[in-house]
Amino acid sequence: MKEKERNELLSLYEEMKALRQAVYEEGNGLYAEWKSGISRTAFELSAKNLAYYLALRRRDIRPLQNRLSKWGLSSLGRTESKVLQQLDAIVRNLALMSGAIKQLSDYPKTPEKFPGRKKLATEATALLGDAPKHRTTRIMVTLPEQAATDKDFLVRLLERGMDIARINCAHDDSAVWLKMIENLKEAQKTAGKSCRIYFDIAGPKIRVDAVSSEKEKLRLKVGDLFFLTADASFKDLKHYPAIVFSESLNLFDELKVDSPVILDDGVLEGRVVEQKPQGVVVQVGKTAKVKGIRIKPQKGLNFPESTFRMPILTDKDREDLLVAEIEADILGFSFVRGSKDIVAIQNTLAEQVGSEAALTIPLVIKIETVEAVNHLPELIVAAASKNPLAIMIARGDLAAEAGFLRLSELQEEILWICEAAHIPVIWSTQVLENMVKNGVPTRAEMSDATMAGQAECVMLNKGDFVEEGIALLDAILVQSQQNRSKKTAKLRALKIAKKAWRKTKK
Repeated sequence: MKEKERNELLSLYEEMKALRQAVYEEGNGLYAEWKSGISRTAFELSAKNLAYYLALRRRDIRPLQNRLSKWGLSSLGRTESKVLQQLDAIVRNLALMSGAIKQLSDYPKTPEKFPGRKKLATEATALLGDAPKHRTTRIMVTLPEQAATDKDFLVRLLERGMDIARINCAHDDSAVWLKMIENLKEAQKTAGKSCRIYFDIAGPKIRVDAVSSEKEKLRLKVGDLFFLTADASFKDLKHYPAIVFSESLNLFDELKVDSPVILDDGVLEGRVVEQKPQGVVVQVGKTAKVKGIRIKPQKGLNFPESTFRMPILTDKDREDLLVAEIEADILGFSFVRGSKDIVAIQNTLAEQVGSEAALTIPLVIKIETVEAVNHLPELIVAAASKNPLAIMIARGDLAAEAGFLRLSELQEEILWICEAAHIPVIWSTQVLENMVKNGVPTRAEMSDATMAGQAECVMLNKGDFVEEGIALLDAILVQSQQNRSKKTAKLRALKIAKKAWRKTKK
């Protein structure tokens, strides 16, 4: 080896040793802040690994990655599940390559043995149930009202690949939910397959409650104005073509001139142009259709730059929990923004079922806002310190708040953070949506469903072709997992490579 190359390796060795020590010290400092609140021993090592990962990822290590790759070493691109072990392995290899092996005798080693991906798989099984033998990613399906009256429909869903049944508490009522569960239990016996029940608590979503207009089928186009209010008595249709009423909006002081307003997961985008005592005037800036958009009740409203401090559980949510706590295998919570929301949820569960029983309930925290993404580590620590936990990437509201350009980036960040904490992920919103609704998938949907295989579970929404959607998603996941596990590409033999090899032999 040339002297120049050896010096370069020695320099890289010293740099990696310094990085490893900094990550170790900073990670331990962060973990010390969390430790007193962790009552669930199964999460202790996972929390520590998360702390090390956050310490590593607060640095820009791209220049270091390039230098490591040059020497055929790990570029730190797959450190999530075992941070210190990955760093230690690189340091040892650099010591061997540079001739500094004698210096490794005093090299600090962590006494803990981190479980890595096996721990993530264990957590996923405990919370989401066993994965099918032919694929590692589960399929969750939102049950339509039909499930309350048609047991055979549920049998078909199970036979095609449904592993988890989702009951959306924003729709129907407890009488319908209980009938769904009764039919599902019978369907499991018929199909010879178990299926977990996931209750999705609606949470404080701001929705359109009513729309007033002089035109029966008014469509709002770019440049049009509408009035947004929490005052049901406001009826000034003379000055505004549409009045959108939302009972939840009782904090209009948060909406200022130029504040963005998003409706129906980004189908319509506008900005506040004027404040009034009864509400705000919004001008449409963008719609999904040139001919305009009809605003309908029950569609969601998002305000990316405004903060509405609403209780994480509504009165309805608390009533729904009384049913869900008895019937559900998993409880999901919407619009969680910070650790205080987690504490409020855990306290409510403790009040209703008792402290010990509350700790055994598996929770799903839905990430739907940029604020939640920014606080994701503290959300994970607060929840997983006491309860089994999964994270759902709720891409509809998240895209509306963050913008479509940032969505894929945020998806990746959530997957990284969750893998570092050994927390399973549920990939949701618009998966094979056109297929489920219309019977034909788009090309983009096929790619999206393939990417969803990075998660431990993928959610399909209800639609007329949901049975076909499950079968297609099952096939996509099986095929994609022959080539990829999480972010790591599996280098199976490529057909194109085999063909090229045969050509050279001729």
